[in-house]
Formats: sequence, structure tokens, C-alpha cells
Amino acid sequence: MTVVRRGAPALLFLVVIGLLFAFGLPKLTGANWRSVEDNLELLTVLQLVLLVCFWLLGLYSHTFVATAAMPSLSHRRALALNLSGSAVSNLLPLGGALGMGLTYAMVRSWGHARSAFASYTALTTFWNVATKLALPVIAVGGLAVTGDLPTGYVTAAAVGATGILVAVLLLGAAALLSERAARVAGDAAQRVVDAGLRLRGSSRQVACTASLLALCADLRVLLRRGWRRMVAGMTAYSLLQVTLLWLVLQMFGSNLGVSAVFAGFAFGRLLSLLVLTPGGVGVADLGSAALLVALGGEPGAVAAATLLYTAITFVLEIPVGGVCGLVWWRGPDRPRSAT
Repeated sequence: MTVVRRGAPALLFLVVIGLLFAFGLPKLTGANWRSVEDNLELLTVLQLVLLVCFWLLGLYSHTFVATAAMPSLSHRRALALNLSGSAVSNLLPLGGALGMGLTYAMVRSWGHARSAFASYTALTTFWNVATKLALPVIAVGGLAVTGDLPTGYVTAAAVGATGILVAVLLLGAAALLSERAARVAGDAAQRVVDAGLRLRGSSRQVACTASLLALCADLRVLLRRGWRRMVAGMTAYSLLQVTLLWLVLQMFGSNLGVSAVFAGFAFGRLLSLLVLTPGGVGVADLGSAALLVALGGEPGAVAAATLLYTAITFVLEIPVGGVCGLVWWRGPDRPRSAT
């Protein structure tokens, strides 16, 4: 009974996502399920292997960001962290916290300090969010050059909204890296934490200001040393992801140009910031598919490509990441005390 209760959230989530695709995909793309099935039946084993290889290559390129954010981390372990954390995050509603808990346990079991994990989390999160916000701006520029933008109003709205988001993100990052801003934020957090501890009658001391100042100092050092690798890793990762989407569409006979495919990909990445579902799955994928159809994509091909792309980049992470987590748990890197 306990196992059933623990598995209920994951089962409910899978049902919700299934219903979202079942009803939302044909509604937003105008495709019928028969055309989707016909397209999927055209795939060969060799094509699937090629797509999975591109997916794995993209994940490996992201390890350059991770290893720059935690220099003592190997690429193999960075890949295991990414896949294991994603497996948990993808499977459960609000699974991001559980995924972070798993990656923390893995990092600590390898002997890395808590401060190293904090810096790693801050930097990888920053680059992931920054990239998702920047991609639509680049996509709008590409559509403008090729003349594929639907209307001028769409251009103004997309550039304006995304520009504001990017500006806010950059200002937030600058504030975090500023020692003065960190001290102000740390002092404010210190007052809140101290008040909470007094209400509980606890004598525990938490050095919020000192911890935040130390974190910001670590971030400045890591960025100064590794920003080139981080930018290169995120760029390669994004290019391989969009190439994967383009390949899937090409395999289904789509005639969409590179700029249109990039726009659909960028819009989906932006929507993934909405945490309505783990990783934004469903919301991001359907939004991306709707834009691809609006830009001239054939509904059946786009719908089939959306399903296959989601299966590779989201669903496949669950069993592969689960295996990585199990290998860590059962192997020589199993949990132990770390200094």
C-alpha cells in the first residue's frame, strides 16, 4: 500500500501529460492521429539510433558547463548527474527539488564540498535560464532575415517581451555577483532567519551573510576562469538540440527551413520555464508544435516530430537516468561520508 501511495503522484502526472498530448496535440496542430501514426511507421531503426546519438552528444556537450562550474568534476560524472537528476525531475510533479537532492547526495558521495555544489547549482541554473531567454531573440532575428515572420506585431511583441526578460536576468546576475548587493541580500535573509529561529526557541546560529558572500566570491572566480567553456558548452548543447528537432522533422518529410525550426525550438525552451509540469513537458512541446505549424509546417509531420522529439529528450531520460542513479547507488560511488 505504501508503494502504491508513493507511486500515485508519478502515475497521475503521466496520465495528465498523456491527456494533454492526446487532446492538445491534434487541437493545436490540426493533425489527426492517423497521419501521425503513418509518419511514425516510416521510421527505421537506423534513424532512431542516429537521433539517440545526437541526443547523447548534446548531453555530453552540456558537461562542459558542469565541469567548468565544478572544476574537480569529471565529464562522466557530470553526465551521470544530469541524467540522474533529470530522471527524478521528469517523473514527479515538483520533482525538481528531489532531483536536486539526488544530485547533492551524488556530489557529496564523491567528496565535493557543500560550497562546490552551491556554486555548481547556481551557475548551471543561470546558464540554462539565460539560454532559454536568449534563444527567442536570436530566433526572431533569424525569421526577420528570412522574411518568415507572421506579422510586425509579432516581431515587436517577441523582441520586447524577451528583451525585458533577458535584461531582468542579467540585472539579477549582476546583483548576485556584486559584493555590496550580496551583503544587503544576506543581511535581509539573516534577519528573517534569526526571527524564525527565535520563534522556535532555537539557539542555532546560521551565517546567511557570510555564506552568501562566500558563494558570490566563488562564483566570480569560476566565471572568470570558465566562462568561455560555459558559453561554448551551452551553445553546442543548444545547436545539437535544435539539430535533433530538425532531423526529426526532415525524416517525416517536413519542408520547414532552419530559421522556422529554430524558432519553434526556441519558443518551446522559453515555455519550459513555466513549471506547470516537470521540465514544462506538454506545455513547451505543444507550444512549439503550434508555432511550427503556424510557420508553414505540415500538421501530421509536426505532430509526429513533436511526439518523437519529446520521447527522446524527455521520456528517454527517465530509464537512462534511473540506470545511472542505480549504478551510482550500487557501485563504488555509493553514499558515504564526505568532508
